[in-house]
Amino acid sequence: MAITGDIPPDGPEASVRAYLGSILLWALLGTTAAAGQTIRLDFSDTPLSEALETFAARTGMDVVHSPSLVTDLVTSCRYRGTSQRDALICIMSGHDFRVESISPRQAVLIPLDPDNPTLSQPEGRVLSGFVRDAETGESLHGAHVVLPGVGSGAVTNEAGYFAFPGMGTKPISMAITYLGYARLDTTVVSRSASGSFSLEPMAYQVSGIVVEEESRRRADVTITPGLVSVSRRDLQQFPGTLGNTDVLESLKWLPGVQRAGEATGGLLIRGSGPDQNLYLIDGAPVYHPWHAFSLISIFQTDTFKDVSLYRGAFPAEFGGRLSAVLDAELRDGSRSEPNASLGISGLNASFLMESPISERSSFMLSGRRSYIDRLVGRRHPVEDDAGRRDTLRTGYYFYDWSAKYTFRPDARSSVSVSWYAGRDALDLRLPFDLSLDFSSWLRPADLFFEVDQQWGNRILSMRYQRLISSRLFLTTTLYYSRYQARENTLIQPSQSSNVSSQYRVDLEDTGARVVLDWYPSLAHQVRVGVETVQHQFDSGLDALVAYTPTLEEPVNETSRTVATEASFFIQDVWTPGPTIKVLPGLRASWFGSGSFYRLSPRLSIQWAIDPTWLIVRAAASSQVQYLQRIRDRNAYLYDLVSSRWVPAQSDVPPSRSRQLSLGLETHRIPRTILRMDGFVREGRGMLLPEDEYQSKDGLLGPGIEIATLLGQFDRGEERSLGFEIGVQTRTDHWLVVGSYTRMRSENRIVASPQAAFRPSRYDTPHAFGLVASFETGRWNLGGSMDWRSGYPVTVPAARYQLVDPISGEATWYYHRPTLNNGRLPYYLRIDLKMAYRFQFADAAWSTGLSVYNMLSRRNVVNQTWDPALPDSGPDNRLGLPILPMIDLIIDL
Repeated sequence: MAITGDIPPDGPEASVRAYLGSILLWALLGTTAAAGQTIRLDFSDTPLSEALETFAARTGMDVVHSPSLVTDLVTSCRYRGTSQRDALICIMSGHDFRVESISPRQAVLIPLDPDNPTLSQPEGRVLSGFVRDAETGESLHGAHVVLPGVGSGAVTNEAGYFAFPGMGTKPISMAITYLGYARLDTTVVSRSASGSFSLEPMAYQVSGIVVEEESRRRADVTITPGLVSVSRRDLQQFPGTLGNTDVLESLKWLPGVQRAGEATGGLLIRGSGPDQNLYLIDGAPVYHPWHAFSLISIFQTDTFKDVSLYRGAFPAEFGGRLSAVLDAELRDGSRSEPNASLGISGLNASFLMESPISERSSFMLSGRRSYIDRLVGRRHPVEDDAGRRDTLRTGYYFYDWSAKYTFRPDARSSVSVSWYAGRDALDLRLPFDLSLDFSSWLRPADLFFEVDQQWGNRILSMRYQRLISSRLFLTTTLYYSRYQARENTLIQPSQSSNVSSQYRVDLEDTGARVVLDWYPSLAHQVRVGVETVQHQFDSGLDALVAYTPTLEEPVNETSRTVATEASFFIQDVWTPGPTIKVLPGLRASWFGSGSFYRLSPRLSIQWAIDPTWLIVRAAASSQVQYLQRIRDRNAYLYDLVSSRWVPAQSDVPPSRSRQLSLGLETHRIPRTILRMDGFVREGRGMLLPEDEYQSKDGLLGPGIEIATLLGQFDRGEERSLGFEIGVQTRTDHWLVVGSYTRMRSENRIVASPQAAFRPSRYDTPHAFGLVASFETGRWNLGGSMDWRSGYPVTVPAARYQLVDPISGEATWYYHRPTLNNGRLPYYLRIDLKMAYRFQFADAAWSTGLSVYNMLSRRNVVNQTWDPALPDSGPDNRLGLPILPMIDLIIDL
């Protein structure tokens, strides 16, 4: 077989629009003419429309196109062979089109974006482009782009951009895959401009062939150990919390990831604490990503286009935390047509709308609000038999607003503005002597308490992305993040005394980040960046303690700290050979409060024994964290929102951690991905409570100054060791995800040299999770099982009595020489979910039923002992019983 044609010479004098475009491979790569039929083509300055008609007549392959697109275009081509693909390459060589198949016997011509410039360098050509969603036009971050014939692969950046430098002018086969999208096989040449490649969202239940293509994603492209990318479609299939689709709740089904507590705690990753995770929304940090006392998160599944979780050994571009990074990107908004959806669950109602504004701009807007306060009521007028009247309050609600505007001035640039605002509000006025008899709450009372509490986040992020050249890509991000908490309290413990207080906590971050992606050669992809952020910590307390009508004590305290953090990083995806990838990186950081300088080296190595059979990954990393979260352990006066972030200071150095990991991944079993990872982790400088069982025995406490709060904590060490197994299987109708983690996590206080390591608060030796989803026709059925070891608990060793020498009053206490020496019973919960889809009134409807804790097993989530009760066993605090929830989603 020979292919010849009039190929323009190299250099700027060549045709400025010379481009082969991309051709989607047919169902079988290199489809041939029927029964080995030879295709003969011989064109010389032949009109392109005539050449395409001749091609269709001789091959039976119809090429659909608009006549106006090919008017005045000619082609010169001489071909003899049996490949329809190669014949079409010959015809279209030198023309500004891409050709995609829409069936085995039909293809369509698509014109390229005219704003894309051509490459003029005769040598060192760059094959580059952007990967986008075919339906919405959104960029796809983290898509895998593979050149099978070259043995090279890349992952798209935040703008969906990729580049392969040093390519020749011959056609090259390219495969693009992304979770939740159909695989795109195409043929391109590198002499053209940066192209745009669109992936079609995949409906798993439609075809087994589509599912098989998804399972063939190349495992050797992603080098980062511990990186987990989950598509939005998969997240929507996972059971959520009480009927809500929630990103953080869905991530707990992955190996090494757990939720603290039953359903109301932060993420625990590889034995870390909840405050050792970094949460990002469009590059801006979030300090409290939870609603409803950590029941659900602010990360709504439908609002985000991409979610990446880095566990443990994350790249040098991320810093400031010890354990993990959750990097989430808001949806850009559809560039094709307006879309809207409405949803109602057992806890809240939500909406999302997106639309193009113009040819180059789009927006997304979403909102959510709980409505429990509307159902239960916020104010309750009450009256007793004596005619006393009062108005009690039981109000609580939360809300979210998310918005994003994206503008594309040209094919090389993109500007986006992202905004998020969320808040929780609690308003209570109840009797002081509450009991478990809820009917006794709503009654007039002389002794009462009032709480008006609010907390929430606000984020503003502005990002500019620019393709400077095919080898240089610039991303600049400016952001502002603020976490606020307010607590107004009025307590009437007796007829003559009362306490009123106003307590506030503010944390503001103002930062800038500049990142440059450089593609010097096919063997190197370098990312370098700088970031600076100013942290501002403010807190204040205004209180009045009235012991008697004539004896009052005012309290006025404020605390303010400003600290600047700056960092520089450089990392390189180095491919020394076809089976080896190395990701070295270095992060240098400086923290102004205490003038700390730290270097954090990172190294990841990947060996592809076979791209689908076995991938081996190893990593070593060092992290530093300058901010830690602590909680006052003494005072009742600021009890609810007294958890605060505090910066490292001269007498409290930043915490550090080091981690080693080794992992295996295989796609050998059809439609199945199997991952195994082992890790060892150690950390120093963590703040641990000086007295784990410090009693809150006063109203005022020692104060709210940071130095005073730090006096309640000691520096500690921690270590964890674990092994993880994860499996994912996908068939025409089934999606099954399973995980098992074997891990031990321990810590100790450094100030006690003889102190042995003890199990950490959330040490979980065994954890197993299984989630399955079955989809057929209009129905989606799913279930999940969560089993793990019980958390550690401290069992008292003895009971003793102290007598007041003046009053003679005796008080009993427990002796606890060893912390976390016991363990709660094992935890087991099974949830079910079913949904039915249908069309009504020109809208797509989905109604579902979620059952939380199907077995209604009241898991023991905590145990306490009362020293005043002799020979008494533990008082078990039980988890939630069975809770059914109904939800409704409408896509307009």
